[in-house]
Amino acid sequence: MERIQFQTSSRRCILAIGNTGNGKSFTATIFGAKNVKIGHSTKSETDTISIHNTKDGDFYIDTPGFDDSNEHKDDEQTKRSIFFKMMEAGIENITTILWFVAPDDRAKASYKRQAKFIESLGKYYNGNAWDNTIIVTKGANDTSSAGPHDAAKEMATSLSRTGSFKILLFESLPPTSIYIKAKLPSDELNDFGVFKGSEPERILAKYESLMEGHVDRPILLKIRKVKCLKCPEETDPRLASPKCHLDLESFHPNTERIHQGNVIDIHPAQLFHKHSDLYVGASTRQVFDDSPQAWTVRVVTFGGINPDRPEFVPGYWKCCNNNDANAPGCKQIYSCCGKDYQTFGCEKIYDVCKHKVWETPCFIICENCKKRLDEVGCKNRCKNCKNDNSLSREGCIEVSHNFP
Repeated sequence: MERIQFQTSSRRCILAIGNTGNGKSFTATIFGAKNVKIGHSTKSETDTISIHNTKDGDFYIDTPGFDDSNEHKDDEQTKRSIFFKMMEAGIENITTILWFVAPDDRAKASYKRQAKFIESLGKYYNGNAWDNTIIVTKGANDTSSAGPHDAAKEMATSLSRTGSFKILLFESLPPTSIYIKAKLPSDELNDFGVFKGSEPERILAKYESLMEGHVDRPILLKIRKVKCLKCPEETDPRLASPKCHLDLESFHPNTERIHQGNVIDIHPAQLFHKHSDLYVGASTRQVFDDSPQAWTVRVVTFGGINPDRPEFVPGYWKCCNNNDANAPGCKQIYSCCGKDYQTFGCEKIYDVCKHKVWETPCFIICENCKKRLDEVGCKNRCKNCKNDNSLSREGCIEVSHNFP
């Protein structure tokens, strides 16, 4: 969403609030908003906050009705939604508040809540939000708007500069209305507070006259963060939820199973000695006989006979020439894989838990912070409802805040 910040004195932001069916969405079209859905009953056609572009780069904020026809929504939720929408859009200033009301002599509770909301808009503003407020009553000049005005007086420091606009649409009148029967021209109708929807320029002119000077003294929202002294919520007091999360606990949001340690190569079996070649068995061979008897034979036969004798040749290992047939091998190898000593291991394991890499992980840790589950958690949540967003708008325990 585009962030809207009012950095020039000519750019206006109009906030429309009030009960359903009093003309908020219709008035958006008067200021030039397009594609506005307009209702003609007490059933709300605006269930979300809409920021409309109007003429000359201005903005009109159309809001759901207070005391909305949606039975699951209350005024507090509507007020917080309006604040959040403005904060989300980066709206820092409001030039005009249009408070749409119905004719009433009584300062009803709903009017008091709405007046309190208007007052809260200028909570941190060194000025009077009511100076930029126009109370728009759905009715002709002879209708009473004492109820909303009395509700405003209970909240406001002063209403001396608060505008008042009573407007009744000519097209909504029954055929028996005196304003129709009299066939009055538009100027006279306007004097009675009756305006034609087909003449939006006249309605706009009335609004413009009442809004004179607003752009020079906009209401500064001054959204700020404050920590509640009783609960973990830290927000602008105007955005605070009616419920809190009073007690927090730390926890690990996600877990994962792992092995302990680093992967290393090992030989799972012991070393043993082995000869790398065959053993040659013992044998005999004929060699020159140098005994006296042999020499006698040679002399008598004039060398015709040359005696020899057998000689014993011991067995030996071809790899190391060791004669002992029972000697241990001349080299060390691993019985698991037959590889020589000091070669890389034939199996991968984790050096702490000793499990093989393909075995099921044996240890559970937090996936986020990688700590053991018995250590302090890396996130906080409400001990009561287990909501892991302790600063959320919806708490679980009804409690009044204490913002400094």
